[in-house]
Amino acid sequence: MNPLFHAVEARGGRIVVGRLLPTADLIGGLEEVCDNHDMRFAAILFAYGSLSSASFKTLQVPPGEERAILTPLVINDRVEFMGGQGLVCRGEEGGRETHLHGSVADGSGAVKGGHFMKGENPIYNNLDFALTELHDVDLIRRFDEDTQTVEMEVFST
Repeated sequence: MNPLFHAVEARGGRIVVGRLLPTADLIGGLEEVCDNHDMRFAAILFAYGSLSSASFKTLQVPPGEERAILTPLVINDRVEFMGGQGLVCRGEEGGRETHLHGSVADGSGAVKGGHFMKGENPIYNNLDFALTELHDVDLIRRFDEDTQTVEMEVFST
């Protein structure tokens, strides 16, 4: 039987708790924390705070199509980052590739969310976070032929 999942055991390491400061980038800042603490891979346990603007992708089915695709959404106003979680992985070329999903609320309280984009989500006041280091795994984000999107592949080390 071919299981409908791919999973390996990982060993948790240190937990780093902190705050990203105004103008830092949401994903770039979390990756920099990992670099400063020599964390190769990490789980983003939680993140919440505020953003000067938000940029993320949501799954949308284009008119006349059957398959949903990731569609960019930009909010050019201050928003509350209600929460996010994800994984700090590596890309096929070896650099950091973080997969972070979260939600934001605008000034009216309307909530939207999706897959947040690196370099496009500046911190407004703060962003509190906790990261846990992951050992004994290799997390690689690469294009998947079946889903036609970038997905995580996980390997034991």
